Amino acid sequence: MSDNESEVPTARSIDRVGEGPTIARLVLFCLKVGLMSFGGGLSGWLYREFVQRRGWMTDEDFASSFAFAQMLPGPTITNLTICCCSRFTGSVGVLACCLALLVGPFFAVLGLYTVYGTLSHNPVFQAISDGVVFAAIGMLMIICIRGIRRTIAFPPGLAVIAGTAFCVGVLHWPMLPVVLCFAAISVTLAWRTL
Repeated sequence: MSDNESEVPTARSIDRVGEGPTIARLVLFCLKVGLMSFGGGLSGWLYREFVQRRGWMTDEDFASSFAFAQMLPGPTITNLTICCCSRFTGSVGVLACCLALLVGPFFAVLGLYTVYGTLSHNPVFQAISDGVVFAAIGMLMIICIRGIRRTIAFPPGLAVIAGTAFCVGVLHWPMLPVVLCFAAISVTLAWRTL
């Protein structure tokens, strides 16, 4: 290889040489991602492996697969795994990759359920659980505050946020109809500013 050539194969060179990943390699990769990324960050792992490290796909191919996966019903990561792996394997390979991706989190949830059932009456465990709950609430509040900061530039958006919070939080109206109503109002207001 010359100094100008990259050591990572590109998706185009794979098509030319026929060096695509085997089913076994894809299944092992999906198993690794499922075990190591329980709880999130899975699409980043897939991007890193398929585009950056292995060159199995181009950025454009991955981006279009990711957009398509987000539009489909169901978990985005499962849809993305299907889109990415279907380029190299048949339906049996795609099914094997999806199962490999989901088997780790499945058993992790069963393990957490068992641990929780065993320790739920322990006061120390209850205190730890309460701490985790408050940390999750704090993280959600940070996301909300950042969203509000971005919306400050669009004053009608602040009215939509305040109206939604008031109707759901103070009046205790059902969330789904309130969100649907305010979403329609928000889209209409945003459309008029374009």
